[in-house]
Amino acid sequence: MAQETVPPLLQLPAELLQHILCFLDPFSLAKVAQTCKTLGTQSYDDLIWQPHVNDNVSMPITEPKPLKSFRDLYIAHHPYWFLPRQQIWFADTFPTGKLIIARYEPQEGSIVAYAVVAHRRTYALQRWEKDRNVIIHSFAPEVELELKRPVLKLSAASAETDDQPGNYPSDRGYGPPSKYNKELVMDLFTESGLFSSFILCRPLPDAAISAGTQVWPPLRFPATARARNSSQDAYGSSGHRPSVLSEVSESNFRLRKWVEYNSRHSGPRLLSWSSPNGLAAVLGLTGPRFSTTLSANGDGSMSVQMPEDISTYATLLGSCYTPTSEKPWQGIYCGDYSGHGCEFILVRQISHDEAGPLPEGMEPLESYFEGDDTDTPSDPDHKDDWAPQSVMSEGSNAPAGRLEAIKLTGDINIPRGEHTFIAPDISNHGLIRIADEEVFRGARVVRSAGHIAHQGFQDDAWMPSQLVMVSHDTLCQYWTDFGHMSYYRRVDLNALLNFSAPSDVEV
Repeated sequence: MAQETVPPLLQLPAELLQHILCFLDPFSLAKVAQTCKTLGTQSYDDLIWQPHVNDNVSMPITEPKPLKSFRDLYIAHHPYWFLPRQQIWFADTFPTGKLIIARYEPQEGSIVAYAVVAHRRTYALQRWEKDRNVIIHSFAPEVELELKRPVLKLSAASAETDDQPGNYPSDRGYGPPSKYNKELVMDLFTESGLFSSFILCRPLPDAAISAGTQVWPPLRFPATARARNSSQDAYGSSGHRPSVLSEVSESNFRLRKWVEYNSRHSGPRLLSWSSPNGLAAVLGLTGPRFSTTLSANGDGSMSVQMPEDISTYATLLGSCYTPTSEKPWQGIYCGDYSGHGCEFILVRQISHDEAGPLPEGMEPLESYFEGDDTDTPSDPDHKDDWAPQSVMSEGSNAPAGRLEAIKLTGDINIPRGEHTFIAPDISNHGLIRIADEEVFRGARVVRSAGHIAHQGFQDDAWMPSQLVMVSHDTLCQYWTDFGHMSYYRRVDLNALLNFSAPSDVEV
């Protein structure tokens, strides 16, 4: 009987074989494990799987709890590891949007995302010394994570919807049953009758995207992939949902919220409940002025139909918000929008080579950008407001390019995803003056354009304005026609990304 030959690979010492396996990705490891018992045993080792988990989390973890191994942990959250790896996400919810930070919570073994919120602290008004009619709004926002109300939570044992006919929500028209097109029902709001599920996205091919295509993120945001954010079938078709791993977008996902009035799942599109003193009353859906779609029941209760809510989320490329020596102003800022409150914006610093055409509607401001119509104080006492010739001509240390501020969260006038202001040229060509007033002393003041609109983003237009570049962390927009100045403060992303939740906060 011929002697069985042991392959050279299996003759290696266990330590060396394990080192070789460390270079394989998780899917290659899964294939190797099926070849023989020896490789199967070696490929299960935690020393191999721990780095694969830690590649996706901001704070490395040393234990796989609540699961028994790092391999089990990786599998439990596959294919959702892109959520904590990408970290920063923003929603298309109109008009306000939402900015969230996703991360892995080792205490529960869950992937959790929290909304980033901001609150004004002290609030004061100051008269601008160059024009006493202009108001400067003080602004020192407190930015934090809303830890008590997670937006997303994927536990190691999150419930998946099944594929059986008639079961919720499988009566939708997506492709063949697959773990990638199933929704994950999240345990977030069940005590209040609200429910939420997580949905993977399928990216829209670049060839199918044009200037008029409704996608998230909008084309003004750089992105490696985009997904449709408009659908006639509630994103149920196979064009919206992946059926295999290669179709899963790691740049987008969706959250669906709905209401239930009892323990049985309601229909996915129109949801109804009955209660004389319950959720309908709490939401103000009772009374003589309410819609005629309400119907009275025999017991005196009310029935009402409510549509579901689906939001599409997109990630932000780190290259868009990470400041560099060449682009020190780019980043995520918190802006003061007066009665609308605090809003988050992305400030992009774009080089002249990268800059595309200015948005439609800015053509009337071309002469202003060229310096032919500069709105500056005309008082003879302010002759020194203009920068000296040495400053105007010095180009070695002067900033260059364009600043574009795009809303990550918005309001009823200018919604999320739209520009809020643009400074087309922050170089000396766009420089108006070097500030000499005490509050802005030494800051560059450049020409900019502010974006305004009526409610519902109707009749939007661009108005001439000035951007005060106070520091690399602070900008101030002078809305000349409105007679006020509002601040934008850089958000400390490191503090948010590395924040540890107190032990008494449930996640």
